[in-house]
Parts: sequence; C-alpha cells; structure tokens
Amino acid sequence: FGSRSYERSSPTHRAQSSQSPICWQQDQLSAVAMAVWRSSLTSVGLLAVVGQVAVSVVGATSAARAGLIRGVSYGPVPLKSVEGASSLPADDWFCDEAVPMWGRAGRGDLRVISSMGANMIRLYGNNPAYDHTNFLDEAVKEGLGVAAGMSDYPYYQMTPGSCLTATDFNCFSQVKPLYLQNLNKGFLTADRKYHPALKYMNILNEPDLKMPSSTDIGGPEGPMQMARSLISAFDAMLEAEKEAGVTGPLINFTATFSYAICAACGGFSGKPALGQMWVLDDAMHNPEKYGYTPINDISAAYEARFIHSFNTQNPATDLQHQFLDDYSAHFPTTPVYIGEYHRVHANQTEDLDMILSLAEVNPLFFGISFFQYQVAYWKTGSERDFGMFALSSSSLGTFDYFGTTFNLYCLEPQPDDPSAMDMPSAVANAYGGSGIDYSALCQRSPEAVALNASGYSEILAQGSIPQMVGFVERLIHHMGAIAKPGAEGTLQTFSQGFVDGSSGGFEDLASSLGSQPSWIDVDPHAKCVASRSVQPSTIEKAMAWACSQATSFSCDDITSECDGNIYRIADYVFSRYYKEVGATNPLTDCSFQGAAVFASSVLYSKWTGSSQCAEGGVAMATMRASTTASAPGIETETLAATTTVAFTTTVAPRTEPTTTPIATTADAASTTAGVTLHGGCVASREAQPASVQQAIDWACSQVTSFSCSEIPSECAGSTYRTADYVFSRYFREAGGVNPNVNCAFGGAAVFASSELYAQWTDASQCPEQDVAAPIAQDSTTTLGSSTEMATTAVATTVTTTSTLASIQDATTPIAQDSTTTLGSSTEMATTAVATTV
Repeated sequence: FGSRSYERSSPTHRAQSSQSPICWQQDQLSAVAMAVWRSSLTSVGLLAVVGQVAVSVVGATSAARAGLIRGVSYGPVPLKSVEGASSLPADDWFCDEAVPMWGRAGRGDLRVISSMGANMIRLYGNNPAYDHTNFLDEAVKEGLGVAAGMSDYPYYQMTPGSCLTATDFNCFSQVKPLYLQNLNKGFLTADRKYHPALKYMNILNEPDLKMPSSTDIGGPEGPMQMARSLISAFDAMLEAEKEAGVTGPLINFTATFSYAICAACGGFSGKPALGQMWVLDDAMHNPEKYGYTPINDISAAYEARFIHSFNTQNPATDLQHQFLDDYSAHFPTTPVYIGEYHRVHANQTEDLDMILSLAEVNPLFFGISFFQYQVAYWKTGSERDFGMFALSSSSLGTFDYFGTTFNLYCLEPQPDDPSAMDMPSAVANAYGGSGIDYSALCQRSPEAVALNASGYSEILAQGSIPQMVGFVERLIHHMGAIAKPGAEGTLQTFSQGFVDGSSGGFEDLASSLGSQPSWIDVDPHAKCVASRSVQPSTIEKAMAWACSQATSFSCDDITSECDGNIYRIADYVFSRYYKEVGATNPLTDCSFQGAAVFASSVLYSKWTGSSQCAEGGVAMATMRASTTASAPGIETETLAATTTVAFTTTVAPRTEPTTTPIATTADAASTTAGVTLHGGCVASREAQPASVQQAIDWACSQVTSFSCSEIPSECAGSTYRTADYVFSRYFREAGGVNPNVNCAFGGAAVFASSELYAQWTDASQCPEQDVAAPIAQDSTTTLGSSTEMATTAVATTVTTTSTLASIQDATTPIAQDSTTTLGSSTEMATTAVATTV
C-alpha cells in the first residue's frame, strides 16, 4: 500500500511504553482524552498527545496517509430485519450473483467505496465453489485492493467433519481443498499468478472467539487449540498454492483477532490482542510444541508473508499505550493493521484523524478498515450501530441470489451527530476521498438502462451531467471505442449539451458519435464480449440462444482457459457468433438483450482472460500493470510478498510470457485516406521496460535490412533507446505506412514527431530519420506530435446517422423477473430457445 511497503528491518522509531492504566473495555471516549484532542486541533502545529507519542494531525491528503491501508469492511446482507437471516441461500457477497449490489449497473457499491478515498475492501463470506474473478477485476478498476478471508465453514460449521469437532483442531484437510478451489476460481489468473486486486488472505476472523470460543477466558488448552487450528490452516493454504502452481508476486496472510485480553495465552496476559498474537507467533516458530507437524516450512512463510491484525471499537486515544508500544517492542519485524475499526458514538472526523495519525508515526501500524459499509439489520442490539449506510424504503428493483429474490435497496447515509456530518462524509474526510454523489444513490445507473431513445430519456430525466456522461461513455464503449486520455473535459461539455437541451436528443447524440469526433478512439480490435455488469443468469440465457444458432463453431469446443467462468465462456461464444453473422452494427448485433458489449481491447484486456477467449482478442501486455499501478494507494507487491522463500512450499519459478502480441505488415490496410504524417516509430516511455524488451526481441527476429547486433553504443545502454533504434528501422523496413498497425508492438511503441522524441534524453540520436507515413483508411491513429493528428473512419464500425437513428428502440435489457427472447436485430426477436428463454 503506497509508500508503506514494509522493509524487514528493525524500526527506527520505537515508542516508549506508557504507564497509563489499561482500560480496554468498550466505553465512551473519556472527557480528558477528548479535551486533549480537541484542544490540540486549535494549538500551533496541530499536535495531540497520545500516551507519550506526539501525533501531528497532518490531514487526509498527506503523503504519509496516502500510503496507509484505508479500508472499508463489506458485508451487504440485503435484509432489513432478522427475518430471513437464517434462510439466506449464501453469504458470499463478492461472487457474480451479487453483482447488482457491487457492480456498476446496479447499486455500484465498489464505486461508492472508492469515492470515499478507500484503497481496500475487506470481505467476509467466501464460498470457494463460486467464481470471484469479476469482483476482483472491478476492484482493480476502482483502485481497490481486496482483503478476502476463509469462511467459518471448515472450522466449526462443517457437519460432519469440522476441525473443531472431527480432527482435534487440525484444519489441514478441511482448508486445503477449499483454498485450492479459491485459487482456481478467480484468485489466480490464467498464468497462475495471484489476481492483482488480491492483497491479503485472512485465515480466520476472530479465531480466539471460535476455535474454541473459550480461548480468551478458559484454561491453557484453549490457546493451544486455537494456535493449532491456525498454523494447520496456514500450512494447508501454502500446500494449495504449491499444488496450483502459483507463480509471480505473492499475497500476504493474516489472522484477525478480537481485542479481548487472553488470560491463558502465556504472554501479555494483561493486554488486549497481544496475547493471542504472542501464541500464534510462538506456534509458527515451534509448531510441534502445539501438536502439529507441518508439511511446509511455515516459519519461513510466516516471517516473509504475515501481517498481524485485530478488530476493535476502542477509541484512538487507547491504542498507543494499550497496544502499539508493546507491539513494536515485541514484534519489530511484523506489521499490523486493524481489520475492523469504528468507535461508535464518537466524533468520527476526530477519531479517524487520530487513528490514522497514529499509523503515520508508528512504522509497523499499516492502517485500518472502517467497520462497516452497511447496517447489519440481520443482527440485533448494538451490532446495528456500525453501518455507514442504512437501507432506505426505496429500491432499484429486485435481484435473484441463488434462487431467492431480494430487494436492491437504495442506500441512505447514517448521521454522525458529534461531527455534524453524515458518516460516509466523515470517512471520506479522513481518507481524503472526493466524496459521494448522494443524488445518484437511488437513481438507475447509466450502465443499467437500454442503449436507445428510451434509456436516453430515462437518464435525461435525472437532470444529472455525471449520469449523462456515464450514458455517453457507455455508448462510446459499445461502439468499440473509448474517449481519448485527456478528453474528460470535452466529454463533460459534450454531455452537458444534451442535459440542457442545446445539443438535441438521442438521434443527435447517436449521429454525433457515429461521425467519430476527434476526441474518441475507435479500436479495430474491438470484440463482442460479455458485459461484466449483468448477472450470470442473463449471460446463460443469451449463450443458450447463440449456441443454438451457431453453425461455424460448436459450444462443445470451448477451450479450457475459458471453460469454468460464465463470462469468459460468453466471450468465446458472443465474439464468434458476431463474426459468423457478419454483423456490422454493434449496437444491435452485439446486444444479446443487454448481455454483451462491443468493447475495445482497452476495456476487455482489463477483464481477466477475456483476451484469450474472445475470437481474435488482443492481449494488451502492459494493461494490467499500468492499471494496477495507477490505483491510488495500491502497489502490486506489498510487504515481502515478492520474495520467493526457500522453503518446501516455494511456488513455481516466476515465468514471463513467451509470446508478445505484435502487429505485422499483414495487418496493414491496402488503401489510404490521403493523410501523411511525419515522425518516427520509437519506444513509448509509458510502457514498462519488460514489455519494450519483448517487443525488441520480436522485431529483431523478423528484420532483414539491419542487424540488432550492430546497435551503436550510444543506444545500446538503454532499453528505450535500443527500442528507438530497432522500432524505427523495422517500421521503415515494413514500408513506413499505417503507423497504427506497423508501429504498435503491443503498445510498446508510438509514432511520434521529431519535436516530441527530441525531448527524451538522447532519443534523437537513435531513431531512423523522419519518415512520411500514410494513414490507412480503416485505422485511427493518435500521434505523439502536438500538431499532427488524424482521425479517420473505421470500416468495421458502421454507425452512420441513419443506422443509429434506426436502432433507437432495438435493444432492451432483460428484466430480472421476466422471460425474454434473445437475439440480434435480424434473428433473435423471433427465435425461441428450447430452454424457454
């Protein structure tokens, strides 16, 4: 997480132990502590004294705070009372069936969490039989890391066979197959690397209250049993990684304890949470002492990949003297974070500022996850005091969750009376977020309405420019295009014209976008793929219809990398059916009644596995790395997670892709539009060195007019300058035409003006001299030059004024509670499916 990537050395800052009495019970903030805090806000330097540590209130936008874990705990049970809680069909809220709650076409919870300035979402329920790829992809898109966890099921709910009752707290046999399922159902990508969204895996939440429940208050056997359950489960997860062939950067593990005092834990008998951590630390280093012989070197894995965590609702004023002073002294190389933090009835702006300020000055304290997103109506008493959002009396409709219909309730911010703010705003204030657009919380999303005149009218009636921006952007995406980087202001102004009526109506919108204005890029590699915003049942119906109609391919031949995930299977089917029928109008022919989208490669490359499954899909080699890196506060590699540890569970060696998707001269169009550009084909300075090197290797294996062994010394010392030399000469050898194709190199190159690349250090010495490059008629090229740019018509997207105007009422999304015939504009409306769609 940001700048808090932890190096395993003794911390230079060590707080002195406070002699203050321990008051860990969940009481109100003391008047004295609150007075100290409030007075500090008005003092010079904004200093507050917490224990013996001077904490500077640096504010939510400080660089130090940007590097902290700023999480939100997420368990959005769609109930408004305890009624129905015992009959919930599942409690996994990050599976595909729950997409109406967290997805963009529904309530958009992930986007709401991101807008508060959070950079992590902490999860609870987890059924390994369900796929979680879609949620993880969406989390990356919203700049959120994910802290997942094992459910309680294998530990004490499995009947028969739980490790509590059947295997004497040895949880290896119960946990290993479940975690292996998790790995194969979204936690790993096709190349066996952890999904970039996944940051932490919780072995068990509050094990001291469950394994057994008497751990904190009973005899010495309780902590022994708890420790055995945790180290055996950890061993099982490491073994599952080994069996799955995990490679690349690794995630970190934790076990989140309660903030209770463990009287029998042996260490820290008078301090909350520390005793439990002491026992676990001892068990990780001495497993046989706790009655367990591990298969793997769990001690080495613990040293390299573990972060401690605990839950508390104690005020921030307690934490330094009750916990942090002793923690830093006894666990000097293991970081810690708070998995659930929320001081009920406190002034949230003050208390959250204080707790995050503590994290800024305590190097081992990585941050918090605020508890929690939504009021837990399915619980009783004080358990209902924690949610940021209540469920309102209004809803956005209903959705099916494993055969049970639930209301998709709108969200209502809960008040935080002491701060005179609502609670989500208080969290956003502490986290440095942009804030939530409350006016859109109970409005239908632009992602949910039909892409026709009816859907346009629905969004127009909302009178919201941001909502219209979303509708316009979705329409652009369904044309296989994107708004160019830097065109946000143009998109906003363009959309505003339709909200205020100055630009006309839907026909005018369709006509304008159909003319391909200069601020959008149309992708010749766009494909008809599954929309990630709809539920699996909608996808299944559309696939059933397409498979019943297809003649050029068989749905029985779906490749293994696509099989097993409903969205990737649909990518395979929709893209091939679209090609088979010779479709020309994506708005109608790639609709499948709302189940599909004609997406550019920029979009579908962000969806795990889509590039591999869509017919002729283009894998954007640098897309995942650049997306993850740009997420605020998120790093791909945290703690020592990139270290390959020398123990028996070491994962397979990290492997790099053996092939790079690079365009060839065969891809070039045969006709030109009479536009000639001047410049050179050079390395993109935004591409990662590894991607540039792969492209260099490929080009050097293809060239005939020059040799890569003859690169001059002034170019050979830098990957980018070497690429300038190679790419420019390869481009000239390929005929110097159509830079959008022949100067692509999988995103590693750019056709730039000499004025632009002369600004790069020594770059002008290495490229071939300027060339005059004609632009093919069916390509759109964005140039590096600030003065030359050509945008030409794309033959594959026939979106003229007359065509777009004719499809105003052609597409209608499938209602959750209706039976609808699927199809393209020419076939689907009249064809019935055997499954009675």
